[in-house]
Amino acid sequence: MASLRPQPALAANTGHVIVVGAGLAGLVAAYELQKAGWQVTVIEARDRVGGRVTTVRSPFTGGQHAEGGGEYIDSLRVHRQMHRYVRAFGLQLEPVNRIPNQGIYYLQGQRFPLSNQGIEDTLGGQVWQDDDRFWDELQVLAQTLTDLDHPERAPKAAELDRIVLSRWIEQLEQVPLARTLTEQYLRGEYDDPEWLSLFFLVQQAALYDQVPDQRLEMYRIRGGNAQLPQEIARSLTRPVVLNAPVTEIKQTALGVEVTHEQGQVSGDFVIIATPLPPLRTVRFDPALSPDLQQAIAELNYGSHVKVISQFSHRFWHNQQTNTVPTITDLPLGFVSEATANQPGQSGILTAYVSGKYGRQLAAMVEGDRIQTALAQLEEIYPGAENSLMAAKSYVWAHDPWVGGSYSAYGPGQMTTLWPALRRPYGRLLFAGEHTDTYIGYMEGAVRSGQRAAAILQKSRPLASID
Repeated sequence: MASLRPQPALAANTGHVIVVGAGLAGLVAAYELQKAGWQVTVIEARDRVGGRVTTVRSPFTGGQHAEGGGEYIDSLRVHRQMHRYVRAFGLQLEPVNRIPNQGIYYLQGQRFPLSNQGIEDTLGGQVWQDDDRFWDELQVLAQTLTDLDHPERAPKAAELDRIVLSRWIEQLEQVPLARTLTEQYLRGEYDDPEWLSLFFLVQQAALYDQVPDQRLEMYRIRGGNAQLPQEIARSLTRPVVLNAPVTEIKQTALGVEVTHEQGQVSGDFVIIATPLPPLRTVRFDPALSPDLQQAIAELNYGSHVKVISQFSHRFWHNQQTNTVPTITDLPLGFVSEATANQPGQSGILTAYVSGKYGRQLAAMVEGDRIQTALAQLEEIYPGAENSLMAAKSYVWAHDPWVGGSYSAYGPGQMTTLWPALRRPYGRLLFAGEHTDTYIGYMEGAVRSGQRAAAILQKSRPLASID
């Protein structure tokens, strides 16, 4: 196979970049490059922009909506770039409205306040102490990671990366309910602990070190998160090419050729801003490096399912109490309200089901999936079944252009695959939440698009293909 040797990068502002994928990562990369004077063509497999950011309006009534994918934005201190683009495109944020000391645990069939004190008063102090001990032990490991852009350089990074998270949890010897809470949290945020690398969680803990809980998951975009990718797409000079799944990406000494189901486009560079599973059907010429091939074939993705239900009235709160959000030891794991700042008597609850429980739901047909979740909601909130108006589920593992919810690095993957995905490969770059420090977040997608655009704006040779 012929090699492509380093070629001088084109002078800034004179090249044509092809962006594969019109989610937040691809659109931000295109937007930033266009601002810098580059020609940009964005190609998208779906019939819409936004990728995993999609606002669900049907089958709900009264103008109410919920988020089928990416949902929460942290405080300005944490998710700086999401705040920046929301402002730049004239959009507004609204609080998720998680009031401190509101919400409940539903554990072992009992309801009690969503706090450590609630756990201690109801189940005893050992449960929350053991749950806290998990985080304390994790934070000790996180202190060894000082360069978030190169976590693979941390002391014992490779050793920690080989450790399966569930095995590390076992040696903590938590009491059973504390371990259930720990595993439910990890499952809801990422995946089952047996699928996760300990070092991946260390990286996440280091990233959020010193960030208080009240600064997390604070906002959504008023009117729906899908507005942001839609506005970015409208700002592009060239319309996004929709319904155009890519079938081949070819690099030559002179540029790149991208073949899709509607034709072919040539350019100087290509940014691949899609989740990795869909790339398994794309032909690369020349072949990608072994690490990149492994990442595409094996990178672990979560199995989150959202079951979104509209009810005739908001039985979960009154003037005295608010039982949402709810954390539970039932398979559905976590429940939040999508409509806290939307008008109307009706309201929408979103149940998050993930890990092994998400895979079980995903294997069901839509009606059974909804009924299974509704039965658990009925257990937590008696009378819920009689108030149901409409429901819809989102199973991202079934989406052929995603193949999972978001990346959750497995054992051995964080120190090998993550660095490989961040390096240019000839005239090809990768972007997406899986390539950023904010793995799994809309913030990570946005930052990765910025990063890819910045690399291309530097006038220097890109990596060779050997």
